[in-house]
Amino acid sequence: MTTSFPARTTLGDDFASYPMILRLFAENLVRHGRDPQPIIDRNLDAEIEFSPGRLLMHDTTSTPALVDMAAMRDTVARAGGDPTVIRPHLPVEVSIDHSLAVEHFARRDAAQLNIAEEIRRNKERYRFLKWASNSMEGIHINPPGTGIMHTINLEQLATVATTDGTYAFPDMMLGTDSHTPMINGLGVLGWGIGGVEAETLMFGMPTTLRVPEVIGVKLIGKLAAGVTSTDLALTLTSELRKFGVTGKFVEFYGPGVSTLSVGDRAVVANMAPEFGATT
Repeated sequence: MTTSFPARTTLGDDFASYPMILRLFAENLVRHGRDPQPIIDRNLDAEIEFSPGRLLMHDTTSTPALVDMAAMRDTVARAGGDPTVIRPHLPVEVSIDHSLAVEHFARRDAAQLNIAEEIRRNKERYRFLKWASNSMEGIHINPPGTGIMHTINLEQLATVATTDGTYAFPDMMLGTDSHTPMINGLGVLGWGIGGVEAETLMFGMPTTLRVPEVIGVKLIGKLAAGVTSTDLALTLTSELRKFGVTGKFVEFYGPGVSTLSVGDRAVVANMAPEFGATT
């Protein structure tokens, strides 16, 4: 890789004291040959380009995007070009169960009956999505009955870090749902975006944002007996709403963090949209 950012760029001795969020952004910028100086300077007026490693979409946003790609392929083919050049430039996971309707309940075969109803109603759409996954490299469809997108993300998709044999790279992703920050509970940077922005990413273009203002929340001690992660999440939501973190990036740190399980942290992270934080 060749980099084009100025030679004056230096991380400095105090870079280890920066919020982890800013260090992750700096790594992403350097890895993609972009100037990390705005992060190092903590210039909140500067814009940066962020390229996630993967994209997670649910059925209501993925289908229009894939229809667009299919239409573009037809146009390229009619013009005598190679339609396979129209494909996602990063891995795209699609969750089908995100809007699963529940019509049968309180019976042993309720799950099977609900899935059968979904397949009957959405047969044409499912056939299209299966075609897309077989025709376009980089698209994987999680079929009906495999769980909602956030469960899949936490339990199956997240890598936390990957390696090319020499370097390790942090897992960073974006998803088309406001509760995508739930994955932060596992230490993965990610937040929710809209369908149009997701489609832009699919074509290999980065998303643009200002250098984020990071609000630190220091956790000390541990939860008392009988206090649940829901209690913690609701208390933090109340406090952060009063403090005002809308549009900010919130980072939890301190000795209390290590006393919380991944499940506890995921419950808190899942509430990011409720207290207004981006991630």
